Amino acid sequence: MDQSRIENKERKIKKRTLIFIYFYATLFLLILLTVASYTWFSLSKSPRVSSMSLYVATDTGLSIALTPDTDDWGQQLSYIDMVDEAAPLRPVSWSEENQIFYAAEYGIDGRIKGWEPLSDERNANRSDNQGYYCMGTFYAYTDQNVTVYLTPAVEISDGVSGAGTYLIGTPLWNSDEIMHDNAGKGAENAVRIGIKVTRLADDNSLTENVEFYIYEPNCDTHIDDIEGYIDTPSLDGTDTLVPRERIITQTTSYWTEAEPVQRDVQIHTFGEFTSSTELFKMVKNEKVQIKLYVWLEGQDVDCTNKVKEAQIIANVQFKAEVEGQSGLVPIE
Repeated sequence: MDQSRIENKERKIKKRTLIFIYFYATLFLLILLTVASYTWFSLSKSPRVSSMSLYVATDTGLSIALTPDTDDWGQQLSYIDMVDEAAPLRPVSWSEENQIFYAAEYGIDGRIKGWEPLSDERNANRSDNQGYYCMGTFYAYTDQNVTVYLTPAVEISDGVSGAGTYLIGTPLWNSDEIMHDNAGKGAENAVRIGIKVTRLADDNSLTENVEFYIYEPNCDTHIDDIEGYIDTPSLDGTDTLVPRERIITQTTSYWTEAEPVQRDVQIHTFGEFTSSTELFKMVKNEKVQIKLYVWLEGQDVDCTNKVKEAQIIANVQFKAEVEGQSGLVPIE
């Protein structure tokens, strides 16, 4: 074989090798981009609800209790008493069509291959690998015709604490830096609170009259420098998880350090609602069951691995306006 033929053969081999390498490089990049395009993720250490309170701020006849047949109706309940504080939040998404949550199922290549249906009985308030979200059940009663709303967040004690409805990352004291770290890690931007309202019959049995509302806090803040509000698409194929009239959005709530820095003091700034806060109406002597869900929304753009081990603080407050009246009456 002459020298020129040998050189031509070597060039062809190099060319095929080069094409082969480029092909694999392109395929590898494509796989990375495909995987990275999913906001869903799998966590070994999940966000948790570190503190959450639930209460009614009204003296207009709206009361809450843990059971519907009690005489012990009041105006405040601790959400943590209803759930396991250690229960993790793993990415799930609400299906309005099927009225359940779904979690992603992953293939061996790390890509989503399907959706696993979840249930409250099997997957709520559990600290093992079957736990995905938190859920607390309580009941509301009124002796007047009222409209029920979420209460806007307000500062009290010169901003050191607050009341109303908000969700923020937990301030975690860093003794080395002598300041607080935001233990929320951005999870506060992807967490949702769902309010499932079911009317009760006269015998306190559940009726088929059910509505699901979603409170979306910190809706205008994102982890990766994305600006403005972004719709969260549903697995059902709709643009939003529930109809827009049942989504209550709120701008960002956050805390800052006091001056001088103090371990047990932070200054709170609370977001404003950007949609109607109206939930539902009740007639005199009516009772409803309310299931309050807290979950990490897998379809949210901020649901990424950056939020693992996060801790959040949430406050949910209701108010009721009597038919023909308006205004919030504070608790004494």
